[in-house]
Amino acid sequence: MSHAPCNIGTKISLNFLALALTLWAASNAYSGAPPTHTSPLAPDDVSILFPAPRTGADFSRLISVHELLGADPSDPTKTSPIWSDATFTNFIANADSDAGKIPGAQERMHLPEEARSIANWRIVSLRIDPGAPGLTEDIRMQFGQLPQIRLIAQPVVIRPDKTVQVFDMAAHLIFDFTNGDDAPAQPGCFLRPRPDLDAFKQVLTDFGILRDNLAAGSFGGTKILTAGRLLGVHPGLADKMTGPQFRNALKTVLEKHLSSARLDSMAVMTLPNQAPEPWMFLSMLRVPAGAIPQMPAGGYVPVHGPALDGTQFTEALAARANLEIEPKPAPNNLNPITCQSGASATPLAVTGRQGSATAELFVDPPPDAARVKQVVDLIADPTRSHFFNTDCLSCHTETRRAIDLLNAQSFPGLDPSVMPKDIWNVRNFGWFPSFPAAQETATRRTAAETAAVLNFIQVNNLLP
Repeated sequence: MSHAPCNIGTKISLNFLALALTLWAASNAYSGAPPTHTSPLAPDDVSILFPAPRTGADFSRLISVHELLGADPSDPTKTSPIWSDATFTNFIANADSDAGKIPGAQERMHLPEEARSIANWRIVSLRIDPGAPGLTEDIRMQFGQLPQIRLIAQPVVIRPDKTVQVFDMAAHLIFDFTNGDDAPAQPGCFLRPRPDLDAFKQVLTDFGILRDNLAAGSFGGTKILTAGRLLGVHPGLADKMTGPQFRNALKTVLEKHLSSARLDSMAVMTLPNQAPEPWMFLSMLRVPAGAIPQMPAGGYVPVHGPALDGTQFTEALAARANLEIEPKPAPNNLNPITCQSGASATPLAVTGRQGSATAELFVDPPPDAARVKQVVDLIADPTRSHFFNTDCLSCHTETRRAIDLLNAQSFPGLDPSVMPKDIWNVRNFGWFPSFPAAQETATRRTAAETAAVLNFIQVNNLLP
């Protein structure tokens, strides 16, 4: 799922030389003076979906995560990968650990050899969010406000026969912009992060400049507007004339604002070894040095599923066999918003939780249409359902359940061409391997979250 649990990220301060180098690099990403923003951002400006490659030539419009270099936390006059080799190794180890196994089942997560090379992971989408896990006042009162840039990456390789293979797995990398923490809203909950809005406004400014320069024809001489478009593949990346130059400018902006010090949480979705299913989800949280004896230098540890029972980590969907989700989730999205969950320091007991999950829609026969609509509408609503009260697979399957069980043909704000086309597609915002080429995918949940982000940015005047 898009949101991951919050943590205190190590913060760095750039010295004058590093700042000058950063500004120089940023200036080369744009043409002319920074424009004055006269219109609100559009969905494609804050939720960017890359076109899936069909041939090796299309890789010129992609970004390898490992090539992104941000300020080095140990020496801000230098740069280092925002996803370091050590962190990648930690990521792989968590997926390989017992946390990546379903309790009582044989299946466990597996990453093939191609996915164990950091060079093969490429950004398939990214999202800008002024406040995870949600933007309503009641959510922010319980969890604080965590501005983020979230990168979604998948392994992609060119085979010896020159065909492109997109692997059926994904990584979420969540980079936070915070300025200290407030006390937990309730005992046993996480600290509530305070947003670093000055830093986040600079992010929005630079993405606004990308939007404006794309419209002005600064990339490849073709003028492309994002305004008035439904959420789908980003038009600047999709166009073969503008794609490579827009990609380079986007890379510069990401390197200006991201560093390994901001990477506070991760998640992985993958499959068992040599099996087409189930799809398995696991989240990871950064812990500081000295926080746990087993990891004295700090690092990333698996997170108990907030909507599971407080002891379980991984959730899985088997679509072909029995259409079932295991373990059965225990959502809490029908109770008042609370920071207490299955991932809390003191896990919230399952008794007393009230909520709905798409697990109840993976039965034969399914519930009646009224009940199906009630469930999928709840899951797709970011004001009521979020990472801490709703299981990952609900948010990754609500759109397909609406299509399969309600014959839904369209959703507000979503380009129909990126709607998931079959039951096996559990992508929220990425690429689904299919024949003859991978399908770019976005869901109703992603479109709804994007609309909430745009509204919050405009209402709170976050774009200068």
